[in-house]
Amino acid sequence: MRKVTPDELLPLGAYEQVRDRFRQRLIAHKRPRRIFLGPEMSLLFEDHDTVLLQVQEMLRAERISSPRGVRDELDVYNGLVPPDGALLATLMIELEDPALRERRRREYVGLDAHVHFALGVHVAHAEMDPEGRFDDRISAVRYVTFRMPEGARAMLLDGSVPARIYADHPRYQAEVVLTEATRAALAEDLANENAENARG
Repeated sequence: MRKVTPDELLPLGAYEQVRDRFRQRLIAHKRPRRIFLGPEMSLLFEDHDTVLLQVQEMLRAERISSPRGVRDELDVYNGLVPPDGALLATLMIELEDPALRERRRREYVGLDAHVHFALGVHVAHAEMDPEGRFDDRISAVRYVTFRMPEGARAMLLDGSVPARIYADHPRYQAEVVLTEATRAALAEDLANENAENARG
């Protein structure tokens, strides 16, 4: 998927003027991209536009305007843009109680090998960022890549092909069947015209 480029970013003053409308549009954009995997976890599927919002908000919060500072933020957040042929999600342990959240972080060690995206007969196993993995606990926020099979876009658009995400960790089992709206959003992520290698 195409990454965010410096020319797409608004200067701080210009962004401030359109921020409310921009954020409302992105909130609506995120709605079908966020799914709940059982009672304690959620996934937000990232794309060019979700990353664009995060970069604009970070530049605003930190009052960053120098070309070097902007480039540094882009380098960080563009890592959340999924590679061509893949989907990338931010997985969060959604627990308000800090003590319970910390306990779950230790109980869910090994989660990396237990989250999967099933599309028809194909299963894409989660590839989680190593920075969120520790010997005795996991991070409450993980970045998850699913490398999708050939023809995944067509399968997502074909409602007769089952599509679900599931966790089969010994301490956490959950499953969610993807809605039509989510399938359409993720299919868009895999469209050839949105690929990074389509630039030029």
